[in-house]
Amino acid sequence: MKFKISMIILLTVLILTGCGDSNESRRHRPAGQDTDYRKPLAWGHEQTIYVFADSNVWQYAEPYLRESIERYYFTTENETYFDLKRADFSAIQQFYRFKNLIFFAHLDSEQQVSNYVKERLSETVLQSVREEGIGMFTSHNLWANDQLVIFLLGDTEANLLRYNILQANEIFEQFRSKLFARIEKKVYGLKIHPEVMFSNLPWSVKLPENYVIFKRDDSNNFTSFLARRREQPDRYLAVYYEEMEENRVTLDWLIETRARLVWDYYDEDEFQREETRSEQTEISNRQTIKLSGRWQNAKYAIGGAFQSFAFYDESNQRAYLIDNSVFYPEGFKLPALIELEVISRTIEITERQQDELANNE
Repeated sequence: MKFKISMIILLTVLILTGCGDSNESRRHRPAGQDTDYRKPLAWGHEQTIYVFADSNVWQYAEPYLRESIERYYFTTENETYFDLKRADFSAIQQFYRFKNLIFFAHLDSEQQVSNYVKERLSETVLQSVREEGIGMFTSHNLWANDQLVIFLLGDTEANLLRYNILQANEIFEQFRSKLFARIEKKVYGLKIHPEVMFSNLPWSVKLPENYVIFKRDDSNNFTSFLARRREQPDRYLAVYYEEMEENRVTLDWLIETRARLVWDYYDEDEFQREETRSEQTEISNRQTIKLSGRWQNAKYAIGGAFQSFAFYDESNQRAYLIDNSVFYPEGFKLPALIELEVISRTIEITERQQDELANNE
């Protein structure tokens, strides 16, 4: 009797474990998303950065910092990545839990902000600043979860201000990376589609369940997905590939291929080359061309923003184009574009067999 009970318990555990594994396989957990459950959740807008600085420092530091932090991403209008605001030191207790904070301080100052920072940083950090003359220290989740705090320090005011100019871009990149991580965490709060969705394709992505197939043309190696929800942007993600014995993926190839695809599959969408911006990036450890700009559709008198990524898969001799586009007349499109880029960067290419490659040649 005990043996039968034990077997029933064992089978139950195995069934539950199996269910758990299946459910877990439908989750994508990005790296670097650690949480300290002893701390509260940070609040405030994720694209607003508050700066604590003494008045004389702020007077000279603000223009350089603002120029870098509030840089534009062109969609259908100029959208800023971040909004920079000076915080009132007398209300510092209210800011402990805000998501994005910057502190400016120099060691020979006895003003409020500098004194506050000196009292709270370790002697090791202060000694490093004395020796180097400058220092930038980043802390994640210092007072709250999902928080980024940057301390910019100098031994003198002059060194601090010079260092602010030198580090303005690095400060932007750190907050930009944090913004991407926050959006990534939101995106993958949902379950993802099972791998079987991509079983007949030479690629797969970690695709949240709220994305559904929009267009699929296997004869032309084109697949696109759509996420649509009330009071949110329409988000389109498409993947196209073509056989290519030698790498001919260039900016011209990307522009010409995208123009053809969106005209055919998105009912005559188009874009103007002079209204685009290109840059080099990397996806799936491959050198990638990124193209961004705005799209229009004269047929329906609508438009929006897009970004496309193109790279060459040398081992499989294929060219890939990943296209992201957003339609949202009511508001800003940058967060949706970041969401699409986060998903696009999860692409995995399936290695095909050498005999298949040989036959293709």
